Amino acid sequence: MTIATPGGVRPTVDEASLTAEQAGGEDRAAELRGELDALADRLASPTALEEVSPDDYDGVFVPGGHGPMEDLAVSAELGRLLVTMLDDDKVVAAVCHGPAALLSARRPDGTWAFAGRRLAGFTNDEETQAGLADKAPWLLEDRMREAGGDMESGPAWQPFSVVDDNVVTGQNPASSSDVAHKTVEALDARAHWVHVVPYDGAWTFKHEHGEPAGRFRTQKEAIEAAKEHGRAHGDWELVIHGRSGRIRDAVGIH
Repeated sequence: MTIATPGGVRPTVDEASLTAEQAGGEDRAAELRGELDALADRLASPTALEEVSPDDYDGVFVPGGHGPMEDLAVSAELGRLLVTMLDDDKVVAAVCHGPAALLSARRPDGTWAFAGRRLAGFTNDEETQAGLADKAPWLLEDRMREAGGDMESGPAWQPFSVVDDNVVTGQNPASSSDVAHKTVEALDARAHWVHVVPYDGAWTFKHEHGEPAGRFRTQKEAIEAAKEHGRAHGDWELVIHGRSGRIRDAVGIH
C-alpha cells in the first residue's frame, strides 16, 4: 500500500474527527489516534501523486474529510490516474467527502469519467445537520449531481455504500467499514482475472502481476490458452487487451 498526496505533502489530520463525540466514544477515539501514531512515519513522507504510475496498482482509495474538496477535486495528476484506472477496470473507491476527488477525472474532451455512474457521498442533509453547509464554498452532493453522477443515499449518518462495477463509494463516516470491506472484495476478485496482452511482438496471458505464460503467435491462440488455464485453476474473468495495452473486452471463463 502506498500513501500519496499532491506534491508529497504530509496530510493534515482533522482533529475534530478524533473527538470522542465524532469518533463514537473515548475508546474509539483513542483507537484511532493509536492507528495514526502507528502510521506516523509513512504519513510524514507520503509519495507524491505526480510520481505514481497507475500500472503499479490494482486500486485507489480516497478517505474522507473536507481535505479532498480543497485539493484532490482539482488535481490534474489525480484525475489522470483515476481515468486510467477506471478504464483499466481497476478498483476506484472513496468514502464520505472522498468522492470529491473523483471530480478531477476529466477526459481529454472535457467529459467527466464518472458521469452516469451510481455513486454515494456526503449528502447536503448531513452537511446541513453538521452545521457546515453555509460555510462550505460548494456542496459535494450538488457538485457531483451537476457533473452527471447518479447519486444515491440512505438515512443521514447511517452506513450506506454503492458498488457500480469497479467503483465503490460510501456516504459518510459510518460507511467507512462497509466501503473498506467491499473494496477488499473487489481487489480479491482481481486475483482471479486472466489478462491476454501483447508480448514481445506476439501475445501472452498472465495474472494481474504475474509472469507471461508462454508466447502465442495470434491473440486468438492466447485467448484459447488463457481460457484453458482459467478453467483448470478456478479463474473466472478473461480480460482482453488490444495492441495498445488498453482493455478491449472482458468475458467470463466457463
